[in-house]
Amino acid sequence: MQQNLLIKKGWILVLFLLYGSMVNAMAQGIAIKGKVTDASGAGLPGASVVLKGTSIASATDVDGNFTLNLPSGTGTLVVSYIGFVPKEVGINNQTTINIVLETDAKSLDEVVVVGYGTQRKSDITGSVAVVDVADMKKVSTNDVGAMLQGRVSGVSVNTDGQPGAFPQVRIRGIGTFGNSDPLYVIDGVPVSTVPREFSPNDIESMQVLKDASAGAIYGSRAANGVVIITTKKGRKDTPLQVGYSGYYGIDQVWQRMPVTNRANYQILNNESRLNAGKALAPANDPSHPSFIDDVNTDWQEEGLKTGNRQNHNVSLSGGGANNTYNVSLDYFGNKGTYVGNGPSYDRYTARVNTTLEKGIFKVGQAFNYTKSNENGLVTGDGVLAGGRPPLINDLVFAIPTMALYDPNNEGGFGGTLSEREDAISLNGIGYNSLIRNTTDVDRLFASIFGEVEIIKGLKYRLNLGYDATNIRDYNFIPEFNLGYFFQNNIARLNDNSRRLQTLLVENTLNYEKVIGQHSLAVLVGQMYQKDDGVYRQGYAEGFVKPYLPVLFNGATSTASGTEDSHVLASYLGRVNYSFADKYLVTATLRRDGSSRFSPANRFGYFPSLALGWKLINEEFINLPEDIFTDLKIRASWGKLGNENIGNYLYYPLINSNVVYTFNNGQRVLGGLQTNVYDESIKWEEKSTTNIGFDAVLFNGAVDLSAEYYNSKSEDVLVNIPIPASVGSVNAAPVTNAGTLRNSGVEISAGYNKLAGDFRYGISANFTTLHNEVLDLGLNVTERYGVGSITEVGGEVGRHYGWLADGIFQSQEEIANHAFQKDGTSPGDIKFRDISGPEGTPDGIVDTYDRTYLGSGIPKFTYGLNFNASYKNFDFTLFMSGKGKYLINSRLYRSLMHTAGDDNWHEDILDRWTTVNTDTDIPRLIHSDPNENGRDSNREGWLQDGTHLRINTISLGYNFKEGLIKGLASARVYVTAQNLYTFQKYKGYNPDFTAGVFEPGFDNGSFPRPRTLMLGVQIGF
Repeated sequence: MQQNLLIKKGWILVLFLLYGSMVNAMAQGIAIKGKVTDASGAGLPGASVVLKGTSIASATDVDGNFTLNLPSGTGTLVVSYIGFVPKEVGINNQTTINIVLETDAKSLDEVVVVGYGTQRKSDITGSVAVVDVADMKKVSTNDVGAMLQGRVSGVSVNTDGQPGAFPQVRIRGIGTFGNSDPLYVIDGVPVSTVPREFSPNDIESMQVLKDASAGAIYGSRAANGVVIITTKKGRKDTPLQVGYSGYYGIDQVWQRMPVTNRANYQILNNESRLNAGKALAPANDPSHPSFIDDVNTDWQEEGLKTGNRQNHNVSLSGGGANNTYNVSLDYFGNKGTYVGNGPSYDRYTARVNTTLEKGIFKVGQAFNYTKSNENGLVTGDGVLAGGRPPLINDLVFAIPTMALYDPNNEGGFGGTLSEREDAISLNGIGYNSLIRNTTDVDRLFASIFGEVEIIKGLKYRLNLGYDATNIRDYNFIPEFNLGYFFQNNIARLNDNSRRLQTLLVENTLNYEKVIGQHSLAVLVGQMYQKDDGVYRQGYAEGFVKPYLPVLFNGATSTASGTEDSHVLASYLGRVNYSFADKYLVTATLRRDGSSRFSPANRFGYFPSLALGWKLINEEFINLPEDIFTDLKIRASWGKLGNENIGNYLYYPLINSNVVYTFNNGQRVLGGLQTNVYDESIKWEEKSTTNIGFDAVLFNGAVDLSAEYYNSKSEDVLVNIPIPASVGSVNAAPVTNAGTLRNSGVEISAGYNKLAGDFRYGISANFTTLHNEVLDLGLNVTERYGVGSITEVGGEVGRHYGWLADGIFQSQEEIANHAFQKDGTSPGDIKFRDISGPEGTPDGIVDTYDRTYLGSGIPKFTYGLNFNASYKNFDFTLFMSGKGKYLINSRLYRSLMHTAGDDNWHEDILDRWTTVNTDTDIPRLIHSDPNENGRDSNREGWLQDGTHLRINTISLGYNFKEGLIKGLASARVYVTAQNLYTFQKYKGYNPDFTAGVFEPGFDNGSFPRPRTLMLGVQIGF
């Protein structure tokens, strides 16, 4: 660690020395000063002031003041500021120049990155969302995906608080039964994995392509949406600029599950056993010598510590008349909040971007190298039997009568005994402290392009991409004894590696021409991408102390490996046409060929068409200019493809080592097909219709966008379970089965006040989602998940179970009710008899009486952002939330068990007893003969997931330029992240990650900590 700190300090010292030498070299000539203001006279901080035709430049301070050293008193200053019209001012030997900028009412003319090119924002006809990167970067996270949460309408982000975890990003709902991750395109190169190894500090811009028209240029890759990321580049005619940004913060889990202490636990456990006719556990029996009264472990207090996070970034950028460059070094570290070896995440990133121009030629490259280490929260890995929950759940379930440490146990940690506590309870702290579970990643990402203008308006571009990732997954499990059910007598090691490589070649021609009122842009291209994977598994066991856990040192070892390859070959074309800056047409066609399908089904065609009408430019409509600055309506339709499945799934698998014995007793080796497969699998297709409008009102003060979307996914690629008796090595072969529909409304609005000392902006987005299953294919009528069902006519993963109807108060009431179970008694839950084999109530409560209990998919999501500045101060408040969905919480349900020996939630103290009958919580009985814990809508089993999270509150102060010689800008800030969540949900995170067929099931997400940070941003 000290060595790393010395290296970082050394880099910063070198940068300071470099800059100091340049400052001394430039400190000659004539100095001019001035102020850049808006029409009201308020200073504009950060405005650019450049001597035209040179690299001499400056930026205004927080009050709008600037100074500039010039070689002479002649020339022209070019002054620009975001949201204002650039202005050129002659110097004419003046030493003081004050400039007033006018608000740019045509801010929609800003250029937006789209697939394989750029467009004016006002000309976009598809659904493209531009992310506010400046506000986004005020969130501290290890990944890009989490930064999208609440920022863009139509984008839903679920994540937890484990360092290194990448979130679950969904654009416009669940559109497939398989992988629903969007496509990430970085500097023009589609990446085959999530962009966790890229520093958010390097992002210049980010766009989200949500409909088929916007994403069709990426064809088969765009069915789940596209996130386009452009990294920072230098600017022409700009001297070297040096920047440093960094922060340090502490993480604390602010939520605690209210579980019972020792005394209450023992009372409840004894009651549960006595009601079932079982003997008391000696540890809980006051009359037994083994009774425990000197241990009362608060596992959350012991197991949840204060974590920390930090980030440091150094950047150098600039450019000359024909070149630009940007270099950055970045470190991010996050130590988690669970006591033990993990979780933690460290990442080192180096990036270099350059461009060169000479006449009709232009070349550029983007190089990114990342080294990361993730110490993940450990899992059972075959050692812990019984389908253990996530380790955070085990921490909460642990009984208070179990000691944290026990020097008599192998490993030194406490555990239970079958003859003492008679409870299966895992010491999660001990397990997490004993196991080593790391993932090391080395990733090299590079792109190179060359461009030549063949004739005026016609450009040829060659784009080459290379993405190589080497991953080592290391898991060492020593011998240990953590008590009843949790022992490991053989030290074992899994040391695996993965090498993933992607090669991309793209050739495109782009022609642009304006003839009178006609504007035309034509793009044609060819793309070839090849993905290779090499996977090696090494296993060894039988290590002796002192442990040196490498594969060679195991008493026995095995090795295995596989390789695979995937190729995608495509042709693409797009036409953008505009007439009189009023009528817009965008047409796209892409042809994709994928090696994941047989030759008969290999190719897919993906067209789209979008139309736009700029009402603001129509004379006959004559919109009032004092209200409407810009108004456009747009509509689009398109078809996208999906091939996000494994490789070689249309092939049969042959086991060449099958032993067969003939009648004469002769045994021979032969081959046998071992899998069920569908050789006719083909492209999954998604058609999308989108209608919307964009408006800018009151001279740019108000932005408003609204749209309706309707998408239909057909021939959905899905794993279909088959009976085990078939004998296939794959229990669920992939086939095309199912049709899904997603529809909804998206609204985004913003208001900005940019004049005066006090400036502020308010923005909000709101999205609705309606999901419907139209077909499951192959005569399949339903698919079951955890407490959920997916059926035609309903949505994916609706909660499914029995209807609770109160608590039985007497044996007579039980006798007069439909039969439930032989052991049903007063204090058990009464379930409704609503159906039977004939579709009518039959006097028996059984599986026929299950029904739909509610939705696990949020019906709406939203985000709210407020930023303000007053003189030198700036303030940001960002919130997001979701609503109208129910959560099936494994954590809460397990803590409210009426049978078993885990600890309890304090809500159980209001259970039914003969003296407490006015309750909706059933009695305790160790065997639960009535199955009170079954899937149902009993109180607490399905909880309202509606919530509002205060994601970020940040307060900053900007120092004046010149505070220190050579210092162009300086800002310090304090930020609170995940400050509080307004929720009814009794789990940690109401926006957890989940499986496709059980979107409302929270298996146990790691709590998102509250973070307090102090940071600084410096520019030279």
